[in-house]
Amino acid sequence: MAQQPAKNMIRQLFYPFRKSLRYKLMLMMVAIAVMPLSLVTLFATKTSQQTLSMEVIRSNESRLNWAGKYFDEKFDQLQSTAYSLLLDNNLFPTANSSFTNNDNNPDAALNSYIIEKLNSLYIANNNNIAQITLFKKSMHQLFIVDKDAVRVSEQLNTPSVNWQAMGNSDESVNLIKSSSNRNMFTLVRSMNRFQNREVLGGVSLDVRWKMMNSVLEMLHSEPNSQVFIVDAKGDVMYDPYYSSEQENLDKPLLGKVVSDTKESGYQKFKLGFLFYQPVVSNQLYLIKFIPLSYVTSSASSTVNFSFVTAIIFIFLAITVSVFMAYFITKPIIRLTKSMKALEFQNFDVGVNEIRIDEIGTLERRFNSMLYRIKELIQIEYKSKIEKRTAQLKAMQAQINPHFLYNALQAIGGIALSKNVPEIYEHIRAISDLFRYTIKIKSDLVTVSDEIVHVRNYLHIQKIRFQDMLQIHLDVDDECRTSILPKFSLQPIVENCFIHGLEGKMDMWSITIRAQVILDEVEIIIEDNGIGIETERLESIRKQLNQVSEDHELEESMGMGNVNSRIKLIFGDEYGVFVTSDKGVGTMVKLVIPLLRRGEEILL
Repeated sequence: MAQQPAKNMIRQLFYPFRKSLRYKLMLMMVAIAVMPLSLVTLFATKTSQQTLSMEVIRSNESRLNWAGKYFDEKFDQLQSTAYSLLLDNNLFPTANSSFTNNDNNPDAALNSYIIEKLNSLYIANNNNIAQITLFKKSMHQLFIVDKDAVRVSEQLNTPSVNWQAMGNSDESVNLIKSSSNRNMFTLVRSMNRFQNREVLGGVSLDVRWKMMNSVLEMLHSEPNSQVFIVDAKGDVMYDPYYSSEQENLDKPLLGKVVSDTKESGYQKFKLGFLFYQPVVSNQLYLIKFIPLSYVTSSASSTVNFSFVTAIIFIFLAITVSVFMAYFITKPIIRLTKSMKALEFQNFDVGVNEIRIDEIGTLERRFNSMLYRIKELIQIEYKSKIEKRTAQLKAMQAQINPHFLYNALQAIGGIALSKNVPEIYEHIRAISDLFRYTIKIKSDLVTVSDEIVHVRNYLHIQKIRFQDMLQIHLDVDDECRTSILPKFSLQPIVENCFIHGLEGKMDMWSITIRAQVILDEVEIIIEDNGIGIETERLESIRKQLNQVSEDHELEESMGMGNVNSRIKLIFGDEYGVFVTSDKGVGTMVKLVIPLLRRGEEILL
C-alpha cells in the first residue's frame, strides 16, 4: 500500500510527456544535447588520463633506466677504489698463493705504506667518501682514515662491520645502511684466497649518498612524487625527499615487489604508480612513487571546460526546443483533429489550409486518403477473399502427394498379399521417395536420411537398367548423424545418369562414399561416365565459386543450387567441388562441417 502513492506520483510526473508531442520533442532535444556532451566529456577525461598515464610511464621508465646506468657506473668507481687496495701485492701478497705467510710481526715500513696508501686514496675521493677502513687479518688490525686522521685499531667489531665475522658472509661485496647517519652507507669488500676462499682481509668505504643526489633530483620531477633507495628486502637505504605521505606506502608490498623481480618495471596501485630499477647487481633498487592524484588533477581542466560547455548547450537546447515544439506541433494538432473526425466515419472532413513543407504534404495526402478510403475498404475485402481462395487451393495441392503416397502403400500391400515381393519392394522405394518429400519439413536433414533417400532413388534406377548398373555405398557411422541441406545428393546422382552415363555402352558404375576428415564430412559421388570437357569443367567450377542469387527458388534443385545452399548455411569454405577426366569419369565432392542436430549454425 505504501508503494501506491509513489507510483501515482511518478505516473503524474510523466503524464505530460505521454500526452503531448510538444513535451516529447522538448525531452528529445535535451537528450540529444546532453547525452553526446556527457559521452564526449567522459571520453575526453578517460583519454586524457590514459594519455598522461602512458606518458608518465614512458618518461619515468626511461629516466630510471638512465639513472640505473649512472648508479652502476658510480658504484663501479667505488669498487675500483676498493680493488686498488685489495689487489695491491704489498698489502695482500698471498691472495693467489697456496701457502700461508706468517707476518704477525709487520715492520714499520708496511704500516707506513698502508697509511700513505689510505691517505692518498682518501684525498682523491674525499668528496664522496667519508672514511676508508682497511682490515688485514694476518695483522689483526684495522687501518682507518677520515677527515681527522689515520688511526690503527685492534677493535675489529665496529658499528658498521664485524670484521672478525667477515668470513661468514656469502657475498664478497656488501652494502650496509649506516646506523648513525642516514645520508651515508658503507660498501664492504672482502679479500679471499683464490684457492679456498679464505678471508685475508677487506676494505670498507663510508660513502656519502650525496654523490647520487644529482640523478635523484632528475628523477624527482613530478610534484608530490617520492624517490628513494631500498635494499633487496625493501628496507629504505636513502630517502632525500622524505615526507609524511611515504608512510601510506605498503612496506610489505614494497618488499614483495623488489624481492619478486630482478628487472626494471612498474606496478599500478590504488594510490598511484610505483616504478623500480635494480642497480648494483640487484643489491639496491631505485624506487619512485607517483601519486594517482597527479594524473587525475591534470585532467580537471578538461572536465571543467566540458561541464561548462554542457550547461550552456543544455540551456540553449531547452530554449530552442520550446519554440520548435510549438511551431512544429501546431499544424500536427490541427491535422489530428481532422483525423479524430474519422472515428465517427465522417469522410467529408478535410484540411483547407495547405502548407508547402513536409507537413503540408501530409495534409494533402490526408485529403487524398479521405477520397480513397472507401475504395481501399473494398480492395481489402476482395484481398481477404482472394487470400482464402489461395489457401484453399494450396490445401488441395497438398492432398495429391498424400493421396498418391497412400495409394502406393495400398498397392504395395496387395502385391505383398499376392506373394509378389519384387513389386512390393519397387513400390516401397517409390512411396518412400514421396514420404521423404512431404514428411520432412525441415531444411536440414541428417546424412543418414539423405543416403536412404538416394538409395531409394537408385533402387528405382536399378529397375530400369538392371545388371547394367552397379551401385556401391560406403558410409562411415560417425558421419551419419551430421546435418546437411535437404535434397543435396539426389540432384548430383541424377546428373550422373543424365550427363555422365547416358551414351556409355559399357557397364555403369556409381560409387557413393561418406567419411569424416578432421572436423568435416566429405561425401563423394563418383561415376565411370564419359567425363567433362576441360573448358566445360572450368566453367562449372567458376559458377560453383559464386553463390547463386536464386538459391531460394525451390525448383532450382541442380548442383549449383546445392552448392549455393551449403555455402549460405555453413560458409564459403564449404560446398561442392568437381573433378573429371574425359572418357574416365567424374567425381563430385560435397564438403560440410561435422555438425549434429541442435548444434549452433548460422542460418
